[in-house]
Amino acid sequence: MEKTISAFVVIAALLVTGREAAAQQSGVIEYEVTSRIEAGQMRIVSYSPAGGRTEGAPEGMPDLPNLVTSKQILTFSGGKGKLETEGGGGPRMMMMGGPVAGVAARSATVSDAGGPGNVAFAPAGRPLTANALRPPVSNTTYIDLANRKYLSVTEERKDSVVENTWYSEEDYKATPDFKTSKKTKKIAGYNCNRATVNQGDEQFVLWYTTEIPVTFSPVNGVLPQQGVVLSIESSKRSYVAKKVELKPIPESEVSLPATAQKLTADELKEKRRSIMEKWHNEQFKKMQQQIQ
Repeated sequence: MEKTISAFVVIAALLVTGREAAAQQSGVIEYEVTSRIEAGQMRIVSYSPAGGRTEGAPEGMPDLPNLVTSKQILTFSGGKGKLETEGGGGPRMMMMGGPVAGVAARSATVSDAGGPGNVAFAPAGRPLTANALRPPVSNTTYIDLANRKYLSVTEERKDSVVENTWYSEEDYKATPDFKTSKKTKKIAGYNCNRATVNQGDEQFVLWYTTEIPVTFSPVNGVLPQQGVVLSIESSKRSYVAKKVELKPIPESEVSLPATAQKLTADELKEKRRSIMEKWHNEQFKKMQQQIQ
């Protein structure tokens, strides 16, 4: 009898250990993201009632801040991951072609705005809000953590129903100038090591931990050989992990949609451009009808 009880205890302990080990391979990391927008990157477009395009903030429109804050969430499980972004709305819209604030009174075209995805229409003199744009495409980033690839997914929707899904792949960029130091500190409860990386015109200071069983960085090309970057900062942007929770995550939650069709990066970009151009033209026609 005692042997039977002992065997049962051992089996139960192994099952618990197995569940805990599985949980350690999955979880959620929440980053606070701050992006600095230089004045030259912001284009404010307004349209007068008499027609015609003007540059500069219209009267009554508040000054736009040069910092945008948002939250980026990495969910990972079984060697796969999914990136989602929350916030960063308000007067500035971070759309496919870069940030632009715009107002329109009577007429506008896609070419006036400098390309699809770069303009929104609102009554003249009123600030643009985050709800001003409801485009028919949504973009999500999945990650093949095991093979070090980013998977950019675009879904085309009609009346909230997904009609088409496409994706393209991008490899993790190499980080040749990765310099470590002996400095350490804790972030979100994890021991981190300090490193610096020069990439283009940006110098990054980052803190990474090897206590989480994945290899990931919020910035492609600024990555340790092994470990997760929990804090990274340059003069233009920063990502700081505010919460790390290791817990069971269904692999299906972070897996590439089964219906996604693979395209090259250029083909996917053209798909987005074509859909957004068609949508902008439709919005322009509706606006014309409303003001006639």
